[in-house]
Amino acid sequence: MKKKILNKLLVITSLVIPSSFLVGCQTKMNNIIDDKPINDDKPINDNKEKNDPDINNQINNNEKNDIDNEKKDNLVSNSLSLADLRSISNKNEYPSYVNKFKKIDQEVLYSEIYDRSFSIKFGTKTKNGEFLSNGSGTGWLLDYHQYTNNPNKYKLFFATNLHVLGHFSNSLDDKLNEDLNYNDPSEDKVVGVAIGKSKLKPQSFQPIRNSETNAISQKNDWKIANYYTNSDELEKYDKSNSSLISTIKSEAISRPKIVFAAFDFMKEEVFGKYQEELKESALSYLKTKDLNDEYYKTTYEYYLKNDKYIPMMVDFGVFEFDIDLNKANDELKNWINKAILGLDSYLKRINETSILPNQDKNISKYMLTRDYVSALAKNDEENNLYNLENIYIGGYPADNNQVLFVKNNPTDRYEDANKKKFAFPQGSYENKIEFVNNLGIFLGTWKRVMAQWYGYHYNVNFSSLYYGASGSLVYNEFGQMIGIYDAVRSSVSSGDLLSYAGIAPLMQSHDISDGNKNTTYAYNLIDGSDKKRYRKQKNSYRENLSKLYPNGFEDNNKKTKLFDKGY
Repeated sequence: MKKKILNKLLVITSLVIPSSFLVGCQTKMNNIIDDKPINDDKPINDNKEKNDPDINNQINNNEKNDIDNEKKDNLVSNSLSLADLRSISNKNEYPSYVNKFKKIDQEVLYSEIYDRSFSIKFGTKTKNGEFLSNGSGTGWLLDYHQYTNNPNKYKLFFATNLHVLGHFSNSLDDKLNEDLNYNDPSEDKVVGVAIGKSKLKPQSFQPIRNSETNAISQKNDWKIANYYTNSDELEKYDKSNSSLISTIKSEAISRPKIVFAAFDFMKEEVFGKYQEELKESALSYLKTKDLNDEYYKTTYEYYLKNDKYIPMMVDFGVFEFDIDLNKANDELKNWINKAILGLDSYLKRINETSILPNQDKNISKYMLTRDYVSALAKNDEENNLYNLENIYIGGYPADNNQVLFVKNNPTDRYEDANKKKFAFPQGSYENKIEFVNNLGIFLGTWKRVMAQWYGYHYNVNFSSLYYGASGSLVYNEFGQMIGIYDAVRSSVSSGDLLSYAGIAPLMQSHDISDGNKNTTYAYNLIDGSDKKRYRKQKNSYRENLSKLYPNGFEDNNKKTKLFDKGY
């Protein structure tokens, strides 16, 4: 099976505040590098020690030991090669057994996505005491903990893109930052989070003509009027920099902190063979930058001193903050209650649906257990799909300095020219290490050098939400969350939803080899704790909860909505 290299130029979809921050990101093929900061991002440089053979020897030894250990364990059989995958003649057609699965009305799905989703932005204090506020992105309620000693207080876990968290720096104590490799060497520290929703919720989520998307959102007040924040400084900053949207300090919200970043979440031996090329690419790229610029200078110097190994990333992260609804005003309280009900509704529907595609509820009650590439296995049972006719995305892109709620699938998607085309045709994906090394260098988060990206990345139609929609939640038409929105075609204009975009899946169920000694190992960003399935994965959202809260949350309880028996 030949790899299809998609020559599509995608860019990250973050909104930039015009006066201070620049989004610069391009996705290029082969040994060209991606630079995707949401803010004033800067570089790195190189060091001959990076090619230290000792690290490669260590990686090879670790690989051997891992294999020896696996022989002793009763590992789940989840290895595939590309030769094991079926060839599909009509990529825009479901297999006949699709009729066993129940499709969910789009009104239900978009309403749920709306309730769970927020426009988000952050405030960061620099080492020198300056205050930075990045552009906005989109985040959604992934999970929550309800405090046993205060039923109106919650710990909320929001998912978004890693690049949206680009200046979400040093939110943990020094030891945790070091242990998880989440440290920002600049010593910047995130101090504030702000969340916002449109003034009104759409009364209907029926399709809108592509050319009218933004105008109708504006007319119907599907635009943000207020953000709520924990930070006095963020409130003051926005008052002096924005006249259209107010940011209001609320005592209900606590300071945010990182829980999980999909960076350095796989074992080192997975990427050992790519290190030499990655280091050459990183150094070559950094040498093109102005190393007098503080951002690039910090990144470069830290890389030379500390980063002998460049980990891969997926554009996904989870952050948290507490909210006490006893201290919230009616608007904020309503937003949070609706978000919690939205997640509860999602889980209830999944639980009550007897048969779901690509999901064994004995393994996971809340998300896919078989991805859309692994589902092509020749011996696969008829409970798994490898393409999707419709997907549903809703988020908060910007238009003329206003942030609007926008969803994908305009009416044009259902007209003759497009109605037979699937949102996610079979084979519409890309893998950076399949057959050839197409890995790029990503510098847009925490002034760290990262390789992008790990795993398969899905390209989807009729979903080109504009800048600011980065991090949006993605559902399939069977009502399952399948990924996170992270890229859009570079030439797209605001309000044009008919183009293609990119989503990062939340998991890959099988190790997939290309037959050329390149293997993409199974992973699960939400829960990689089953090491018989995810043997090469180091951490995940669930595993990091145990590291951040080994004795439970502040009420000594370890239960969350997703992990009702405890994490």
